[in-house]
Parts: sequence; structure tokens; C-alpha cells
Amino acid sequence: MFDHTIIVAEDDPYVNTLQQLDNAGIAQVRIVPATGAEKFAEFIFKKLNTFVRTETNERVHVKRVEFMEHNKNTAIYEH
Repeated sequence: MFDHTIIVAEDDPYVNTLQQLDNAGIAQVRIVPATGAEKFAEFIFKKLNTFVRTETNERVHVKRVEFMEHNKNTAIYEH
């Protein structure tokens, strides 16, 4: 989802322009609710937890996600 892509927040003023790059096959553009380490941790948690719960018939759930942009910028989301 994140590797070799352009990540754009849905409220970015250039979201439509950047989406055109994806439509033209120039770049892979991913539209997400919000950007930043904290929002990426939350986004990944929710997406992964939904998948894991579905795949395991609710027997397993994700407890915590740590997103690391680099060693000085990390965020943890737990529920």
C-alpha cells in the first residue's frame, strides 16, 4: 500500500490533480483520510485489525501498531 506510491490526504488541495497521475498510469496514488505518522498508525491498525478479525472469525485481533517513518519519528496506535 505504501511502497513506491504517492500517499495523499483526502483533504489535500491537489488531490484531484494527483489522482490524475494515477489515472494516466504515471504514478500509484493512494488517497487516505489523513497523513502523518500518528494517522498512518491508526489507519494501518484499523485496516489490519478488520482483516485479521475477519480471517480468524473474531478469534484474533490486533492489539497495537507501531508506525516508524525513521528512528526519530514513530507513532503507536492501540485500542
